[in-house]
Amino acid sequence: MPWNLEGRVGVVTGASSAIGRVVAARLLTQHRMQLVCVSRRDLTGLVAPECSCLKADLTVSSECDALMKSVRTSHGPVSLLVNCAGVTLSKMHVHCTDDDYDAVMNVNVRGALQITRSALRHGGMLKTGDGCVIHIGSVVGSVGNEGQVVYAASKAALGGAVKSWAREYGSKGLRFNVIAPGLVDGPGMGAALTEAQREAWRKRSSMGRLATAEDIADAVIGISGCCFINGQTICVDGGLA
Repeated sequence: MPWNLEGRVGVVTGASSAIGRVVAARLLTQHRMQLVCVSRRDLTGLVAPECSCLKADLTVSSECDALMKSVRTSHGPVSLLVNCAGVTLSKMHVHCTDDDYDAVMNVNVRGALQITRSALRHGGMLKTGDGCVIHIGSVVGSVGNEGQVVYAASKAALGGAVKSWAREYGSKGLRFNVIAPGLVDGPGMGAALTEAQREAWRKRSSMGRLATAEDIADAVIGISGCCFINGQTICVDGGLA
């Protein structure tokens, strides 16, 4: 039986991103969730007025804990966490600095670990034994890409994390998965590429196009509603991987 999301409490981090905004909109319109959108940026005008908006830096553990405590107090236990927060880096590895490592790993890995831990500890997931966590990864974490060693490593880490979380907490009714897009068209990485680079990515896809934020939101809706998918990395890449 599909997991009924209507009326449940959901948290979308990285809600100022193109993917985050579309995911939030779809969860509201299709499932009428009590939705809390989170970003380090001001979300005014970026998400629907029905969303509660909070600021938090996922690289700071105390802010993650405070966020989940606040959501649980004001809305109730968190049923769904969709972590869309992330940064990218395109630089040949020989030129990467320690600061580059920290900038990418702190958000993409440390932030993901901390917000998930906070959802378990303070969001109510462990107590209710009913919850789903989805992290937005990247197909680059599986197939690699020239100039993206650090970014690829950070996204590959999520795949190992969800498998381990699933083993630790699957018996308690909790699910953890990664959605790994190919190159996403629109604001962000796709928009920063030249047309020649975009065309090269299109040719790598069996479907001849780039992913869209809507494609990723479709996957979030599907995975969140399926009660028996756990510990998986789901590629949404048009067959690239």
